[in-house]
Amino acid sequence: MTSPRGTEGFIDDTELPIFSVEPAENVYSYFMFINPTEVKKEGGSWTWDVMMAYLLVALGWLIQGVLLYTIFNEVVVGNLEWQNGIMRVGKSDWNLIAPAGDKCNDGGSLCIQDNGVFSCAPPSVQLTGRWNELDVNGDGIWTREEVMQEREKLKCKYIVDPVEVFDVFVTFLLNRENIIWIHPELRAGKMIHQAYFTYAAGDIIMCGYRNSDMCANVLKKGVFDAPLKYGTAPRVGTTIASALKYCYDLLEPGGVCERTLPSTYSVWKIESVSQCHAPSYKKFKYTNPGMTNSTKSMLSVDYGARQEYAKSKSSLFQIYKTIIISLWFLAMLMEFKDQTILFTWVMRFPDAAQFGDDAVLEKVNEENPEDSTFTIQGVTSGHRMCVGILTLVRFILTCILTCVGVSFLMKQTDYIALLLDALALIFVVEVAEVLYAQVLRPEIRSQTESIEPMYVPMYGIDWLNRRPSIVDVIHLVAIVTITVCWMSYYYYGTLTPLYNAIECTCIGEGETCREAQTFSYDFWHKYWKEDVPNVFKELDRLKSGGSESSSAPAPAPASSEDAAPASAGEDAAPSPADAASAAFHLVAPKVVEHAKHMFHRHWKNPKNHHHRHHVEVFQKDKKAAL
Repeated sequence: MTSPRGTEGFIDDTELPIFSVEPAENVYSYFMFINPTEVKKEGGSWTWDVMMAYLLVALGWLIQGVLLYTIFNEVVVGNLEWQNGIMRVGKSDWNLIAPAGDKCNDGGSLCIQDNGVFSCAPPSVQLTGRWNELDVNGDGIWTREEVMQEREKLKCKYIVDPVEVFDVFVTFLLNRENIIWIHPELRAGKMIHQAYFTYAAGDIIMCGYRNSDMCANVLKKGVFDAPLKYGTAPRVGTTIASALKYCYDLLEPGGVCERTLPSTYSVWKIESVSQCHAPSYKKFKYTNPGMTNSTKSMLSVDYGARQEYAKSKSSLFQIYKTIIISLWFLAMLMEFKDQTILFTWVMRFPDAAQFGDDAVLEKVNEENPEDSTFTIQGVTSGHRMCVGILTLVRFILTCILTCVGVSFLMKQTDYIALLLDALALIFVVEVAEVLYAQVLRPEIRSQTESIEPMYVPMYGIDWLNRRPSIVDVIHLVAIVTITVCWMSYYYYGTLTPLYNAIECTCIGEGETCREAQTFSYDFWHKYWKEDVPNVFKELDRLKSGGSESSSAPAPAPASSEDAAPASAGEDAAPSPADAASAAFHLVAPKVVEHAKHMFHRHWKNPKNHHHRHHVEVFQKDKKAAL
């Protein structure tokens, strides 16, 4: 009967610090044991079965090498190139994310990260939000001389020739000649006053929304709320249809943006569509803020790349991926454990010379002479070297497989696809087992499997070697720790920045998207309600011979670094032009109310769409008359 004391207290159970080397069902184990058994059985080390062992090992390495190369080159590298196409890499090709450096922008990525903020707009649009970098002397006028002075610097930073951008602004403004007065120096292409820059900026910034599918998103964001409500922008109009037409005219294939902007815009547009993947649509209703009884059903667009990475950022998917990655690490740990045992066997197993002809003992089954059991007591130095080289190459392949496998699994953003990728990697690991089971005949497999276990003393810390249960706990904790650290590094260092870049590129949104924050709802509301009317006031001043340095404020930026200089002469006495503009703004509300009334009577008739042009001409003629 067991003593009661046997169940009390902690028992420090220990084991002998030795490895048990036993046959396994793979070509590596077959290579390891076929040579000694063939020497004993056939009397020589070169037989067809021994040569088959060399052939199977080489074939296994070839298959694994081809599979690993294909996975790495076609999938992992391809995914990295796609990521790098979204956001700028740093000085090293393997840094997925890094702050913008001092080198020139080579245009290899759609987005550039600077101080934690992504800028993913086409180069022309990026320049539109940086008036201070264009107006070098701060006099409120962007001259061709300033363009030439800063040409190389701006071209290096934004990969677009500022001369082309300057000409683009001139072209956009000349196209609006039926609405605004054109200064002689502007017509000559010599200078662009800040008021003109402000006016044209709206059209060029709109080009950053890429294609006509985004027009519904633009309305949904409230970009046109101010002109629809207050009627301050003739080019936008006061109806949903007129706003959409303005947007479509700019963004449709072959539209104003494609025809006017530099070639870098077309490159950006094609590349961004490719990187964002397939579009998907969601229905919503938009109500005209100026006509609450005018509502239109529309389709907002989203893109597959953004949706996939949004899903991969969820807590459930991160836990799911962590489990898959940890299981992969555990599978690789088993491979490394097996190789550690083989390295120890190569270093410490006795030499065959110590036993002479008894280096391998054969025990024949009397009932079946073909069924023999072998006991290996020592191996030759030549065979020891071959097994050592084999194990070393196997170790290198396992290291490569571990890294490629992790990269392969980390790129996946779908639940089922991630599981299938993990199973595919296990297949690559088990190539040696598949070849062993499918190629070799049962009799020769039985010969190498019927070998008594061999024992070799361990290397390492004796206290731990005697307590393998503690070693198992250390391995498990190490795997969990490595997996969690790796997932955290990937989440914060790659996934989150990549998602932010995709979101900024594809739908122009995000807290870290410079364009989303700079050209926000507040920007557009102020632009249409205040900046555009102020442009007409400033142009009236210029037309009446006012100061050349006086200028309307640039489009309202979201940050102070993009703020435009204050207008000169704000406290000057009102000129006749100012008085005329003031009178116009007193009359304007009544005109808007009249326009709304006329809409209900006539606008729904397609034949009356020319009324919008009448509004534009009326405003222009009103100013001229006043």
